[in-house]
Amino acid sequence: MLVRAIRALVARLTEQSSTLRTRTIAASDDDLDALLLRAGELHNAGDPNAARALYQNALGRHAGNKDALYHLGVIAAQSEDYTGARKLLEKAVACDPHFGDGWNALANIEKLQEHWEEAERLYHRALALNPGAAAVWSNLGLCLREAGRFDEAQTALQRARELAPNFAEALLNLATVTTDQGRPQLALEMLHRVLALEPDLAEAHTALAHLLLQDGEFAAGWREYEWRFKCLDATRQPQHPFPRWDGTPIKDRVLLVRAEQGLGDQIMFASCLPDAIERAGVCLVECEPRLVGLFTRSFPQARVYPYRGKRDPEWAQCGYAPDYQIHIGSLPGLFRRHAADFPRHGAYLHADPIRIEHWREQLARLGPGRKIGISWRGGAPRTRRTLRTAALAELATLWAQKNIVFVSLQYGDCGDELSEFVTQTGHAVTHWQQALDDYDETAALVSALDLVISVQTAVVHLAGALGKPAWVLVPVVPEWRYMAQGARMPWYPTVNLVRQTVRGDWASVCHDVAKGLVQSLK
Repeated sequence: MLVRAIRALVARLTEQSSTLRTRTIAASDDDLDALLLRAGELHNAGDPNAARALYQNALGRHAGNKDALYHLGVIAAQSEDYTGARKLLEKAVACDPHFGDGWNALANIEKLQEHWEEAERLYHRALALNPGAAAVWSNLGLCLREAGRFDEAQTALQRARELAPNFAEALLNLATVTTDQGRPQLALEMLHRVLALEPDLAEAHTALAHLLLQDGEFAAGWREYEWRFKCLDATRQPQHPFPRWDGTPIKDRVLLVRAEQGLGDQIMFASCLPDAIERAGVCLVECEPRLVGLFTRSFPQARVYPYRGKRDPEWAQCGYAPDYQIHIGSLPGLFRRHAADFPRHGAYLHADPIRIEHWREQLARLGPGRKIGISWRGGAPRTRRTLRTAALAELATLWAQKNIVFVSLQYGDCGDELSEFVTQTGHAVTHWQQALDDYDETAALVSALDLVISVQTAVVHLAGALGKPAWVLVPVVPEWRYMAQGARMPWYPTVNLVRQTVRGDWASVCHDVAKGLVQSLK
């Protein structure tokens, strides 16, 4: 996991000159430096709205104050107002073209929007002003990493380490790239060195958790995984006063299982819901709104509600007052501490039987042969999209098998890619957008298929949880959920893993899958 570029933006005000840091704040508002310092204290204390007001006050006194413009840009970036952040930061560097921190911040904004080339250009502009800026080298390394240029990222991060040997975040980012390069043992050593430098760096603990879990060290991994809530990019959820549940039976109490993370992880962690439901008197389950129907049907003993973000929770509007709470991603730390704790389930999610029959009829109209769902794109830049995605054309060898009909399960806009594939190869791929826009419909379609073939993405978790056979195209460096080695993942007995042996070589993986298809048809 990365230390996000935004950390450098948020922390910058505390790096002012020693004179400003040690200055006694006077009562007079005419003291511009004191006003800026007080704003920085409020920002670092977690009150960006109060900080914004003081920075705007400072601009009212001095319209061209680059520091006030800079930090207003930081606050805008934190709220994902990248357009507003860019305008403020551009004003800051216009006031002072030699303002290296401003150029670095602008680069961070471009990076956060996945504009890799522009971000790289701006980082180099900042480095031209200050070649010894270790933080900028580290940010450049993150940019190159997210663009999939791992060797160049390593070079930039090593430069950051040379300039600042005790810069824990640069070493953490280097460990992340080292993991991407398929050297987990070296990355593990780096993470232990990071934690020796900065024992409370949550991102390092979380990265350590991923390596431990990937290696099957579940008890230690889940313990480290609890640090995820303290990471800078953790989603800030509403705070509830209920004590954290420790897994003991509470038959006369109400337990709230809180939603977190994305669709795939919520589906995966939901395998622990039966354990929680069995131990609680009443179990309230929050989940991503698209999963409400599926979870309600699959866990009838629970009360399932959509996660509503900062709005009042729906379970409270229904009159429930939980006695205990736990996040769904913390349930495995209670119930999946060893490999033997993972149940050999047939399925724990259940699609709508009526809709399954509907999709079986639709599939039958496609003609004879096995109906196989396929998905080829996974992840986002920060979750290693470049490693987890195969071009549809790279999977074309699968179409050489007879008596098979392929159905797209690819979420997101893929119409142009499908059209181009059909034009180039002549192979057909059926794509029902209405089945992918509604996740309950997706579950029904997957349940009606004979097999799913996919890269690492949420549809793998859906298929596994529904008990459908699935073959996963796994890159050389897998996500932690797919384990470091082996043909199985403990979460889903019906899921088979087909692993790359050479980075980026999907042809060999597809060749192995094609052989498997031939054997399965015999």
